[in-house]
Amino acid sequence: MSLINITLIVYVVASISYIVREIWGSKATRRVSLGLLILAFCLNLTMVAKRSIEAGHPPFSNLYESLIFYACCTAFVYIIFEFVYNFRVVGAMASVLTMLILLYATLQDDTIRPIMPALKSNWMLVHVVTYMLGYAAFGISFVTSIIYLVVKPFAKNSKDSKEDEDGREILPKNFDKLSYKIVAFGFPFLTLGMVTGAVWAKKAWGDYWSWDPKETWSLITWLAYLVYLHSPLVLPKMNISKSKASVILAFWLLFAFGIVNFTFVGLNYLPSAADSEHIYGAK
Repeated sequence: MSLINITLIVYVVASISYIVREIWGSKATRRVSLGLLILAFCLNLTMVAKRSIEAGHPPFSNLYESLIFYACCTAFVYIIFEFVYNFRVVGAMASVLTMLILLYATLQDDTIRPIMPALKSNWMLVHVVTYMLGYAAFGISFVTSIIYLVVKPFAKNSKDSKEDEDGREILPKNFDKLSYKIVAFGFPFLTLGMVTGAVWAKKAWGDYWSWDPKETWSLITWLAYLVYLHSPLVLPKMNISKSKASVILAFWLLFAFGIVNFTFVGLNYLPSAADSEHIYGAK
């Protein structure tokens, strides 16, 4: 059995264990579920390292490599937040999201090919790593937004405690605030990815920005999350209640993550983007 299949299985088992943890609610199941996810992450990281050694360059030169690294980053970012907050349910959906990314990777051509000279740069490493960490955070915020929208209609009006006995748990009905924190974590990485990409483009092709489809949609992605981060200040001035604003922002995150996926994957399949220097991943 290949390493990617083993990793997929462990992600699935981790997801199931998180569901069991939610049902039983014991500290023992929390340790098991988190341990399984960390194991899956380590296997995923091994895949990334193995691919780097085999290819002789960072594993970002095609869609297959980018996806396995994206999955690795998603698991990593979730684990960070798992240690900060005692999540409920999120681990199961985060594991499924990561598993789906890897599953999509198995459908791609995994042939190792030489990379173009412009990609042989340390800027590529910084540019891609920061972008993927940003995308990973947005994927987790997508998950928390879905949970918030599902739970909100059933949330009690009473002021339930936001914390468990460890003083760290945030309840699902408060995931709108958590989503904001996660996006605030990921946005600087997205910004740094754009800046380093511009510097890299200047060194490789002579221009900081050429307005090709990938660059344009990367800017649109950045603007979408910039709007989200500033919306809590704007919506109250539009006489929109706090409750309605939270729902609007949750839906906005679902929309914004759709833009992320289109920018990352969808553009690769558009004929109009075939000549872009950034669409090498689909070739």
